Amino acid sequence: MSVTREELERTTARAQAALLAARCREGFWEGRLASSPLATAVALAALDRVELPPERLRAAFDWLAQTQKPDGGWGDTRRSRSNLAATLLALCADARHRGLSDLSRQCAKNFVEQRGGFGEGLRRIYGADQTFQVPIRMAGAFAGLVDWKDVDALPLELATAPRSVMGALGLPVVSYALPALVCVGLAKHRKDPTLLPIAALREKVTSAALHVIREMQPPSGGYLEAIPITAFCLMALKAAGCGSHPVALNARKFLLDTQRASGAWPVEVNLSVWNTTRAIDALGEFSSERTRNWLLAQQTREPCVYSNAAPGGWGWNHLPGSVPDADDTAGALIALKVLKSEQRESVEGGLAWLLRLQNSNGGWPTFCRGWEKLPFDRSAADLTAHVLRAFAAWRSDLNSNLGAAMDDAAAAAWKYLQAQQRADGSFEPLWFGCEYAPDQLNATYATSQVLLACAADDKHPAELRRRAFEHLLKIQNVDGSFGGCSGAPGTVEETALALRALCAQPEFPREVALRAGKWLVDHQYPDGWWDPAPIGFYFAVLWYYEELYPLCYGLAGLKALSAALNSPQSL
Repeated sequence: MSVTREELERTTARAQAALLAARCREGFWEGRLASSPLATAVALAALDRVELPPERLRAAFDWLAQTQKPDGGWGDTRRSRSNLAATLLALCADARHRGLSDLSRQCAKNFVEQRGGFGEGLRRIYGADQTFQVPIRMAGAFAGLVDWKDVDALPLELATAPRSVMGALGLPVVSYALPALVCVGLAKHRKDPTLLPIAALREKVTSAALHVIREMQPPSGGYLEAIPITAFCLMALKAAGCGSHPVALNARKFLLDTQRASGAWPVEVNLSVWNTTRAIDALGEFSSERTRNWLLAQQTREPCVYSNAAPGGWGWNHLPGSVPDADDTAGALIALKVLKSEQRESVEGGLAWLLRLQNSNGGWPTFCRGWEKLPFDRSAADLTAHVLRAFAAWRSDLNSNLGAAMDDAAAAAWKYLQAQQRADGSFEPLWFGCEYAPDQLNATYATSQVLLACAADDKHPAELRRRAFEHLLKIQNVDGSFGGCSGAPGTVEETALALRALCAQPEFPREVALRAGKWLVDHQYPDGWWDPAPIGFYFAVLWYYEELYPLCYGLAGLKALSAALNSPQSL
């Protein structure tokens, strides 16, 4: 069960060679997101037969047929468990086009009936968060499967409020879903209007609300470069009689442009900035002027029309629909340190951008300060830990004023993390999940990120670090791997993250680390790659996997193990 140095060196070399070979000529790593039954279904539900050529329509339904699970449902990826949302949307697509076989359709109907369907079933999954459940219900109404009276009314008029106060309005959808708030709200208003005077108000502000989301729509036509939210907006505008509005026309073009040769769609076009910063972080010692210049060029130079964020941050990809966020900005700053960037103005601009985003509770959210009402807008431990690592990377190179502000922010962040640590020593993440966990949250990911922050910042609370460290030790599987929670099957991503975090601690757990390293060695393919797992948690509990994740995290974990084995403490 213990890895040898020869195995470790060989596996690491193959992974590093594979990762370097995956870099694009322009200097970045694009990667490839999993094709998604859910994204494919919602795109099909939004597009008409006259919009989608027959051969492309048939290819999409053939792909859906191939990915249906034995229980009659669909998962968000080929490797995901069946879930209600994906299966409901597949039925919506079928109702619009009659593309499934009779047997496939009936099996899917049986699956959703057993799980509560469009009503109670969706409410049980999403609770008070209407970001995803109301658009799914609207898709059902658009397809003739749900009565419009059963679609919740969304307050589209609130989208015209000043962006600075939106966090305090208590909107029923998260910040990144404002286009859906407008489009779905308008569809409901036109199909099943509320009583006066609300109905009159909504009709009066419709033009202004549509103007708001027109300004937010990128040139590609895809909101956030994401298929689901863009498809929901398109079908809602069609239902509202606005199918010829520029927003709808641009959304249609985006969906047609992003269909893959297989007939499927991914949830998002790509994660090029995130993948590039993961790759650089994994390589550790990497010098490339081309990559450095590309990454610097992705920093925002103008206020973001989507989130109203100030210039200085980074989004998840290089496309116009990307929105600056805490995780990608922290990742870019850490990567620029590895790349030995001398662009001090860019670095200090990114650090200042993060300082402005910090919430009053000391934690960092994804996009917008002050949006704490719904799950995917709140402060989170994994984001906060990543920002702390970025601060630690640059702290010694900064002027006194910015450095002092970062010290104060870090102190508040550690207090926030102390308050967030769970009784078993673990932490909850925001953007990564585990299908086997009762709460579907990937505690291994978040706890590993916090431990990496502890290793980077010597002002961390000692008790917090000790409890997090002990938690990871307790959840290692018998075969040496780590899953997203205790007892979950091991994945390359989680095993490698936990291994890297454990190797960064002063009390190097040699046997635990060697067993994890052996598991990674045994699961690598001869070409240096590993199988990806659906650990990604996209908007509104939507699973994905990315082919570069295991390569980046696996390499980082193995390099950390080599460094720990060669340290004076280990020898």
